[in-house]
Amino acid sequence: MKDALCRAFCDGLDVRDVPAGLAVRTPFSTQDGDFIGFYIRELAGGFRIEDSGVIYPTLEADGLDFSKGSRAEAMAELLEEYAVELDAEDGCFAINGLAEAQVPAAAMRFVAFSLRVRDFALMTEARVVSSFRDDVKRLLAETVGDRAEIAERALITPSLADFPADFVLRTPDRPPVGVYLATGDTRVLEAAAVQSKAIHETHEHCAVIALVERGRALTANVRRYASNRLTALAEFRGDEVASIQRIVQETIGQQGTVH
Repeated sequence: MKDALCRAFCDGLDVRDVPAGLAVRTPFSTQDGDFIGFYIRELAGGFRIEDSGVIYPTLEADGLDFSKGSRAEAMAELLEEYAVELDAEDGCFAINGLAEAQVPAAAMRFVAFSLRVRDFALMTEARVVSSFRDDVKRLLAETVGDRAEIAERALITPSLADFPADFVLRTPDRPPVGVYLATGDTRVLEAAAVQSKAIHETHEHCAVIALVERGRALTANVRRYASNRLTALAEFRGDEVASIQRIVQETIGQQGTVH
């Protein structure tokens, strides 16, 4: 058992000599499939473990502000917990001043920190999705007014229960409209599956619209597939008013379009 555990942790470890010292790639990977790695350098004050200097600037570029507020506090707590420093000049995370005997244990601590700090990226994704939903909800309410009922996270009909819509709009004399918010391929495919089931299985009259935050988030194959099957595939960012009017038009009819 001990040997098997050692092989599991060590066989995936790759250590190479580089001009600055040692480059280490671990068997641990991120959600994107990238392996966690770090560098070990010998300096006048002892050994230094550092990352590539890409993680922190990437988080900032994605819109995370660590200068104040709860995120600043969370980052400070994480740095303190793992005894890691942030080098303000080059954006590197590092552990400094290590004796040679301290390097292995510090390296393990640094890997654990590297995995944890990437969780901040999840905050970015959640914030983007939340902002998208809030913007759509506000514009739908403003445009539709009292001319249709808007339900959130609802079924278009009870028989179309596989994938609830983000918004369902109803009027007394027209089929219901299900709106699926998408930031990538998956939600668009779910919307297409609901439309297909309504047409070919339950034979219910309804409209299914996929509202994509940004068109470039879709692959060409999914865009083509969905365009040929959905009632509409609309892009939100950059043309917000027109994309919402497309939904309103399907819900209320031509008279619902605002010019």
